[in-house]
Amino acid sequence: MKLNLLDILLPRETKFFTYFTEQVDVFVEGSKLFKKLVTNLDTLSEEEIRNSLAEIKECELRGDAVEQKIITELHQTFITPIDREDIHTMAINIDRCLDILNSVSRKIDIYSIRKVPANVRRFADIIVEMAEEMGRLVKALRNLKDVSEVSKKMHLLENKADELFHQSMAELFKDNVDPIDVIRLKELYEHLESVVDCSDYIGKLVRGVAVKQG
Repeated sequence: MKLNLLDILLPRETKFFTYFTEQVDVFVEGSKLFKKLVTNLDTLSEEEIRNSLAEIKECELRGDAVEQKIITELHQTFITPIDREDIHTMAINIDRCLDILNSVSRKIDIYSIRKVPANVRRFADIIVEMAEEMGRLVKALRNLKDVSEVSKKMHLLENKADELFHQSMAELFKDNVDPIDVIRLKELYEHLESVVDCSDYIGKLVRGVAVKQG
């Protein structure tokens, strides 16, 4: 980031980088809890499933709280480290990743799904990896170092998820799956892909911020 006279006279608030790190840490935690849930779903008791869902929901609520803190601070801060619009967009989209993940978890409960195909577990693996890369991305944004490298890695993960989604859809419609299960799993896969797409969008956004900051 280039230093100018305004930066010296009116220092920019860097607390937003800390808030983004808080947000992403909650997303990483939630994604790992989700992975644990779908990996062990067929061996968990109903009480254990409820507890897992409650843990993911608690992450979603904590994520909401951090997002609200960012928006509140944004209204009260005179000079921000990056464009205000970019801070706002990052905050709501990081939060959206966790919201969708919580929604997927709720679908598992609502639809009484107690065993998932291997591709759901593969999606969970990709989401955990994507969340961890997002953590690297936020750290890279602070110093504008390695942003391009991390965003490229996130986009590769998004491509991998796209292929997995198409493969999953093909398997659903060719393996004589019960029509009700097709409806349930199709919605599950669509939500899982949305988590990855939302994460990839954040990678592209931060890459754009790095370009603007020079």
